[in-house]
Amino acid sequence: MSPLTRGLLRPALNTTMAATVATLAVLGGSTFGSTAPDATSTPAATSPVQATAPDLSLAAATTTAHRRHHRRHHHRHAITAAQGLHVLRVAAAQSGDRYVYGAIGPNAFDCSGLTAYAYRIATGKHLPHNSSAQQGWTRRISAREARPGDLVFFHDGGHVYHVAIYAGHHTIVHAPYPGQRVKRERIWTSAVTYGRVV
Repeated sequence: MSPLTRGLLRPALNTTMAATVATLAVLGGSTFGSTAPDATSTPAATSPVQATAPDLSLAAATTTAHRRHHRRHHHRHAITAAQGLHVLRVAAAQSGDRYVYGAIGPNAFDCSGLTAYAYRIATGKHLPHNSSAQQGWTRRISAREARPGDLVFFHDGGHVYHVAIYAGHHTIVHAPYPGQRVKRERIWTSAVTYGRVV
């Protein structure tokens, strides 16, 4: 190999090696078995490794965040029809219990308290104690697809103000409002959406 060719290849090889070392450092902690920077070493501010590492760190962090999102959201399975029936039975068993704002059982409930309680007892799923937040735990379904145990969300404009458990035949089991008790009744409005908990 001529001196001219070696001179042209050397910068490219140095850049490739620096990127490889940076990748190993980000993915493995260090290529030399150390997990923390050496306090006695002098920083090399112009090192190609240091210039490349932040970009690779960002890429690694993005990949890790994506994997966590994938595990959290895509590995959750929608409840089965049998689980839905169990949810409905648990909710219906609370019929007659008082509505108390902020209550989550076992003897008094508000609307999202009842749904969260029924899902926790029947399926082990811990829904948030908030009707709007519970919508985020569901997959949107049509009224025709709805089956017992699915959630029904009542809307005022874009705001979810009430949640109930679907009981079939256009009826729900819910904790209505102060002064009322948990009961089954017909859905009284068309401003509702349906969701299946995942």
